[in-house]
Amino acid sequence: MLRPMHSLLLLITSCVLSAVFADETRLTTTRPNVLFIAVDDLRPELGCFGARALTPNIDRLAASGLQFDRAYCNQAVCGASRLSLMTGLYPEFTGERTFHVTDWRKRWADVVTLNQHFKAGGYTTIGLGKIYHGSSGAGVDPENWTEWVTVRGQEYGDPASRKAMRVSNGKRRGPSTEAADVPDDNHADGNRAAVGAARIRQLAKTDKPFFLAVGFTKPHLPFVAPQKYWDLYQRESFSLPQNLGFPPGYPSYARNVSAGELRAYSDIPLEGTPADFPQSLNKRLIHGYHACVSYMDRNVGVLLEALKNSGAAKNTIVVFWADHGWKLGDHTSWCKHTNFECDARVPLIIHHPAMSSAKGNSQSLVELIDLYPTLSELCGLETPSHVQGKSLVPVLSDPSASHRDSAYSSYAHGRGKGKTGVTGHSIRTTEHRYTEWWEKGTDKPVDSILTNIQSDPGETTAVTDDEELREQLSATLKKRVLAARK
Repeated sequence: MLRPMHSLLLLITSCVLSAVFADETRLTTTRPNVLFIAVDDLRPELGCFGARALTPNIDRLAASGLQFDRAYCNQAVCGASRLSLMTGLYPEFTGERTFHVTDWRKRWADVVTLNQHFKAGGYTTIGLGKIYHGSSGAGVDPENWTEWVTVRGQEYGDPASRKAMRVSNGKRRGPSTEAADVPDDNHADGNRAAVGAARIRQLAKTDKPFFLAVGFTKPHLPFVAPQKYWDLYQRESFSLPQNLGFPPGYPSYARNVSAGELRAYSDIPLEGTPADFPQSLNKRLIHGYHACVSYMDRNVGVLLEALKNSGAAKNTIVVFWADHGWKLGDHTSWCKHTNFECDARVPLIIHHPAMSSAKGNSQSLVELIDLYPTLSELCGLETPSHVQGKSLVPVLSDPSASHRDSAYSSYAHGRGKGKTGVTGHSIRTTEHRYTEWWEKGTDKPVDSILTNIQSDPGETTAVTDDEELREQLSATLKKRVLAARK
């Protein structure tokens, strides 16, 4: 028989344990889920951003959340941008600057990635599609997800496209565009949407919070989407943008006038410059980009519909982001790979079902690197000490709040045979974009450009007569670069 004191101790212990377990249950059921949607090569070419692309699903997401109108990547190339976001570290710190960052774990074995952080924090973490560069292999950090799902799908739907290949840089590539009469799930992105929706339905039935990351490739080249998305637009209604020039003094090595990524495709001329492209090709490319954007919007809609129907929407934060912008003939070129505004600016939308303040539009200057600490704070996880970003929670609480004085991005360039390469460092302030190209090894500025984005949004003219402003921005930029290296 237990003594009265023992009985009392048991009762107290039982009550304490019950409270602990009840608290753990409460945490696992009330901590918000995260649906993390990544898109490749997407400039803010969305209806909600005032563009002509038909994107009803993303528009509805933006209407229910907070749209960041001045969001910027930290380097305008896939691999470096994505790794920066997922590690919370600037490319200037890690040195991971290439488009094809796949063996980064060998160099950064101990860094805690965003997915790793959520997994350690008690979340079920599932990733699929293009979150890091690529969609399979060591580069996607497979060991640090609860589950990494490899989803297959054909690039081209028309057999003729698969036959029209040519070899470029050791790879066989077909045409730059295709409009085939095929189902949505014929291509990888359609399959990713279906698999992502199925995972949402499964995860919604569990008590454990989830972090589900789904990455869509389109509108990355080639511009391949089912015919019905091409049919949403009239090709003759498209034309090249007005900003075909360069700001006076913009260095030639930093312009990407070759558009090498595009030239890898079998139907793109190998001779001449993009300025020599026939108008029929220009219009087909712009048409194809918009078709892919609408196809991507459909796939995002599949995820959002599954989230709604599963009942999990009421406790799920949705983050929609793109890794960098893209040129659609801007500055007489295509693709990304520069310090221009159209390459660095990205769409970013955050929907939080429990934050009524996180609605509308924000003009705050923000960076993709800010998402790591933001999601950590929103989900009750302590942000790791290595993270260099700055939480967006104050902006979600008050969209008019100032977040940064400048948004920082960088891009590395060669300067031709026999010349030392440079890194272009850019800051975007409320009114201006200022860039300096620093020589590698010495940090000596060899070129600089200052443009007024408000009066010249296309960046074709330069501000050269305000030396005081130039000096101020140069000092700010230097501080940003040095801070990124710490």
